[in-house]
Amino acid sequence: MADARRYRRIAVYSGGEIIGDGVYKLPFLRALRSAFPEAVIDWVCPGATVYADRIAPLTVGLLDHVHADVPVGQHKSDLFLPMPLYGGYDLVIDTQQVVWRSLCARRLSARGGVFLSGAAGFWLSGIRPPRGYRRPPHILTRFFDMIEMATGSRPALDRALPLPADLLEKARRQLPDVPPGGPVYVGFAPGAGEARKRWPLERFMEIARRQEARGRVPVFILGPAEAAELMDIRAAVPTALFPEQDTEVWGTGFSPMRSMAIGTRLAGALSNDSGVSHMLAAADTPLVVLYGHTSAEKFGPVTRRSIFLQASDYGAPVMESIPADAVDAALEKLLG
Repeated sequence: MADARRYRRIAVYSGGEIIGDGVYKLPFLRALRSAFPEAVIDWVCPGATVYADRIAPLTVGLLDHVHADVPVGQHKSDLFLPMPLYGGYDLVIDTQQVVWRSLCARRLSARGGVFLSGAAGFWLSGIRPPRGYRRPPHILTRFFDMIEMATGSRPALDRALPLPADLLEKARRQLPDVPPGGPVYVGFAPGAGEARKRWPLERFMEIARRQEARGRVPVFILGPAEAAELMDIRAAVPTALFPEQDTEVWGTGFSPMRSMAIGTRLAGALSNDSGVSHMLAAADTPLVVLYGHTSAEKFGPVTRRSIFLQASDYGAPVMESIPADAVDAALEKLLG
């Protein structure tokens, strides 16, 4: 088995992250730190990354430095120019697939260091997967595979996300602690980026009413696109809470860290295949996630406890195929 302690300085090379990419990759950051607890881990991007600004607090303790907009792979000529930052990394993990950028990233390695890259079928990589390896459809699984190739063991998600204390306190004010045996909070995220990725809102409300009847408190997580549905939900589910819409606590504007903080207060949640599902997963919220034409195998959030329901298992690959009873049973199993 490889000794992870041999890698004292590690660079992760990425093309850059907008907000969705950054949230999606958070489990990879947690796994990296678990696999290399004593190493210096730097994130290196030729473009912009939200790890340098919008969600920088979430990298505290996971990454040591974030180098954004670095001319290492911005242009093909970077391959022949002096390095803009000191390399000398014992291990460079290349998470992108463009070969000429991989050649640039390889220059970050120290003499005798290891370059690990899946580009061109691991042709440039100093470590390669075993014979017969098939690249998984899920991007994060590919990243976890590369950590395992470097260390000899599967990385764990045993590092909690370092959410800012002030956000956690605001979420606690909205969803206070309850006495042992008291009601628990159950989340509902009925939004999605595409209409066809949304399970019917009426069914979300039906499941929420069932939770209400069982003595639990439904908590709806609504983004700006779903805010207009608040009145209908409130009429159908009288005890429902809407913490995202509390501007007295959170102010205006949107932050994924707010949704994550709220997620820490939930016993479990039901979500469509959406960005919110990945935000809640980052906070280790137990999840039931619903999929229609998209695939849980490819897009499912990486979290400690989750149940994925695929519409094609109930008929046609459309969200309406998923029956309410199946969703209710999955949520009860998750909460049990």
